Amino acid sequence: MDIVLPKEAFIALAALSWADGSVRPREKDGLVKAAGSCGISDADLAEIAKALSVDTKLDNFVPGDMTDWQRLLTYSLAVWLARVDGVQSTEESDLLRDLAKRLDLDKGKTDRAAAAANDVACLPDGGRPERFDFVALDKRLREKLPHLAPKD
Repeated sequence: MDIVLPKEAFIALAALSWADGSVRPREKDGLVKAAGSCGISDADLAEIAKALSVDTKLDNFVPGDMTDWQRLLTYSLAVWLARVDGVQSTEESDLLRDLAKRLDLDKGKTDRAAAAANDVACLPDGGRPERFDFVALDKRLREKLPHLAPKD
């Protein structure tokens, strides 16, 4: 199963990464690697890497033509990213709420997406950005929200 996310999803994740004031090299490497595995072009990868290198804000994020599934997956990844260091700051919590609104996700969907992210984060190496299992997250999200999952 291929996971396809647009560049905009990773720009939003970059903004969330900056919520605590800095992006660690592991976070940057993990997100750039993930973007590469999600069908992102080299030109867009460079743009994502830049967003992870300079303080990026969520202010200009617009999901555009992201599918409902891509919106859920983006939110779930954002939850995992906010908690990867073991502490979810107030700024990260605020950004997650803002992201949910921008993605047009209701509380039931965000709760299930967050639960899927937590389930995968608890797996061995689930807390390491460079080893986070995006396929496992997609699978777990499909189990929690089967009616919204794309038919492969």
